[in-house]
Amino acid sequence: MKQLVRITKQSGIPLIGTIAFGIIDRGTDLLQIRPTSACNLNCAYCSTDSGACSISHETDYTVDMEYLLEYVKDAADYKGTKIEANIDSVGEPLTYDKITELVGKLAKMSCIKRISMQTNGMLLTEDLLKKLEKAGLNRINLSINTLDEEQAMMLSGTPGYSLKKVLATAKNIAESKIELLIAPVWIPGVNEAGIEGLIQLAKKLDCKIGIQKYETYKHSRRIPKARPINYWKFYKQLEAWEKEFGIKLKFTAKDSTILAAKRLPEKFKQGDKETVEIKCPGWMKGQMIGAARNRAVTVNDCKAVEGDKIKVKITEAKNNIYLAEPI
Repeated sequence: MKQLVRITKQSGIPLIGTIAFGIIDRGTDLLQIRPTSACNLNCAYCSTDSGACSISHETDYTVDMEYLLEYVKDAADYKGTKIEANIDSVGEPLTYDKITELVGKLAKMSCIKRISMQTNGMLLTEDLLKKLEKAGLNRINLSINTLDEEQAMMLSGTPGYSLKKVLATAKNIAESKIELLIAPVWIPGVNEAGIEGLIQLAKKLDCKIGIQKYETYKHSRRIPKARPINYWKFYKQLEAWEKEFGIKLKFTAKDSTILAAKRLPEKFKQGDKETVEIKCPGWMKGQMIGAARNRAVTVNDCKAVEGDKIKVKITEAKNNIYLAEPI
């Protein structure tokens, strides 16, 4: 069973520096806000190997809401522009126990222009949808990958997954004030028919659809015989579906409402050496999370314990996300 780390201001764990929790800035007016790393599904294609069946993760995180809001405000103030707060996760945002309160408090912040959220939809009841709508949520990106019940069960990796419920939820969102975007992952050789059905569903619900490219990474789950394709083939297929169904599927920078904005200060670069104070277990096995210069640093192959101060070398530094190894 995974251990749960509760991250508060008193913990001294910075909310910038990891992909598992906190905020992520990629140099735009959109901030990714990650209040939790937990997930209720075990999707067969999950790029982060999230969920209860994970073989690479022993830890989940939940972030104190007020602490998270402090970081969002500070980041927006530094950027000097109104931002879109995109509530996402390496897991499922709706596992966060204060999700409605988080949306409501974000909506009251003068620095926030829009609030969006990713979800697989299984935890989104009619009552919760109404509460999120009232709280000020503007858009839901809903993950649905097929219209075939058996295939949906397989892709979710979860016996209790209900495609019928998620489709009903999609309809409820489309009928609410919240904008709906259906966000399937196209897995070549697996769910082409499902993608075509979802395109037709998007047309029926008069909502957008954003088809995502299937990718695999070092720790991601993989579907046997499924292979990622290159972007040329991916966009050629989108073009073919656009012509067949008469709907826009290819989106470029010109279509985006996300604008460039000042990046948050990056405190380390690859190769830097730094002393960090170990704060808690890392997301993956063998990792610990340290703190230095108001940044969280994930230290691989780390045998230090909480409270230790150790010297590390930064091995990866991109978008204020830091990996390191002990020296």
